[in-house]
Parts: sequence; C-alpha cells; structure tokens
Amino acid sequence: MTRRIVDAHIHMYPPEVFADPVAWGTAHGEPWWTYCVAPPHQPTLQGWADVPRLLADMDAAGIEKSVMLGWYWERQETCEIQNGWFIDWCRAHPDRLLGFATVQPGSGQRGLDNLRRSLDAGLCGIGELLPQAQGFTFRDEAWARVVALAVEYGVPINLHVTDPLSYNPESCTKPTPLENYVELVRAFPEATFILAHWGGGIPYYELNAKLRTLFRNVYYDTAASPLLYDRQVYRRVVDLVGAERVLFGTDYPLLTHPRATREPEFLRDLADARGAGLTPEEEGKVLGGNVLRLLRRA
Repeated sequence: MTRRIVDAHIHMYPPEVFADPVAWGTAHGEPWWTYCVAPPHQPTLQGWADVPRLLADMDAAGIEKSVMLGWYWERQETCEIQNGWFIDWCRAHPDRLLGFATVQPGSGQRGLDNLRRSLDAGLCGIGELLPQAQGFTFRDEAWARVVALAVEYGVPINLHVTDPLSYNPESCTKPTPLENYVELVRAFPEATFILAHWGGGIPYYELNAKLRTLFRNVYYDTAASPLLYDRQVYRRVVDLVGAERVLFGTDYPLLTHPRATREPEFLRDLADARGAGLTPEEEGKVLGGNVLRLLRRA
C-alpha cells in the first residue's frame, strides 16, 4: 500500500518578503518575526523558498501535500496579508497545498471577521499562534471567541509550544508555561488543538492517566524535531500517546539539519521519521494519515 505523506507544518512567504526580511518586517511593524528570521549579530536557521521551489522539494521527497501555517503576528493587518497569500496559493495548487488562517486575537471583531472569511475561502485550520508573542492569554474573552469559531467550523488550532528546558534567551523562542496548556484543554474540551514542536515535552506528562484523558483531543506535531530532540522521540511519544495523535511536520523551509545543508529540503526530516523504529502502520498514520483525517481530507 502506498503511504500518503503530508507535511503538517510548514511556513511560506512570497519573494518580496525574503528579498529583504528585515526591511519587510520593520515596515509591517513585526519586530518579533524580524528578530526570529534575521537575528542581529548571529547566524540564522531560517531558509526561504517560493512556491515553485516548495513544490519541487515536495516532489523530490515524495510528499503529496503540505499544510502552510501562519505566523504568530503581532498586528492583525499582517495576519490578513498572510491569509491572502495562503488563499491564493491553495486555490492555485488545490491538490498540493493546504493552509491555516492566522489571527491576532486581541484585534477583536476585525480579526474574527477575517478569520471567518478565510475559513469560508477554504483555509482549514487556525494557527500557528503564540500567546507570549501576540500579547494574549488563554483566559481572555477574545481568545474564547477564537476557539468558539474553530469549534463552529470544526477546524483545529495549532499553537507554538517551547520546551522550558530548551529555552534560550538568545534564541528565537519565548518560554511557554506548560501548566497554561492544562488550563487550556480543561477550559475548552470541545476544541481540537495541535501543539507544535512535540508540545514542548507535554506528551511525557501523559503518563499521568488524568492528563491523558484531558488531552484526548490534542495532537502533537514534529516540526523542527532535529533541532530539539533525538529521533527516538518518535518512538517514545508514539508509545506514550498513540500513533493516532502524532503529525509529521518539518517547519520547512527552516534549516533543521544545519550541519548537513544550508538549503531547505524535506528528505532528512523524513529519513529521521522513517528511521525511528515505527511499525509500518504507525508510520502511515504519523506521516500523513492522521492529518488527512483530522482535516477531513482522507
């Protein structure tokens, strides 16, 4: 049986952005994004690719579809710009590209209205979002309204999570208190969440039976895995939470194997997943089956 391979977590920008990311980020009032993709006085792991390059790299790795995630923008205007890119690219390549809509929860009704229009236009999820970068909390009424919209449309929300033990003030991360995510899933049991980057270590807390029940509607993606953990993380997390709740993602075009290449690609991340000791059935779920089912594209 041919396995369908889907990357559940990539980021994409048009050439006018990466021609001069510092100038673009500054002009759009996005200092956090600018710092992340072009940190001053240090090398960056950020790679860049236009849509033709993305599709060629997907073909080279045998990836059927990729899910474009938005960024956790500080300004709603930037969210709307990115949602527009994704809608256009998904319409141009409906068999290859899927997209999540992004939003600044603090923007109020404007953000909700754009989010609704973006989902009506075919985007199939919300995120990647990060409260610490966007200035909101999971207790805010504005956040509750975003979650309610996701539940109404039956789409998942992707959240960036940083492992506290990997937090480095000099790197492009913000600490994300893990207890906040326990409060989140307890407050919104009807919602579906994807916690990026292996959930910042949260799967290991699912050894607690109460937490495992609480997190039953939570999925974990593997984005940037080689920069965070040994490849054994696949086997360990699947054993803890089940293969049904792990989504293969790369964070393309991030340079996740910087010692091996300075060009974005999928092949090395895919080799890590395939070499992690999963059974063929588990591998099929993680590499594509789960996200297609979750996004109702199976």
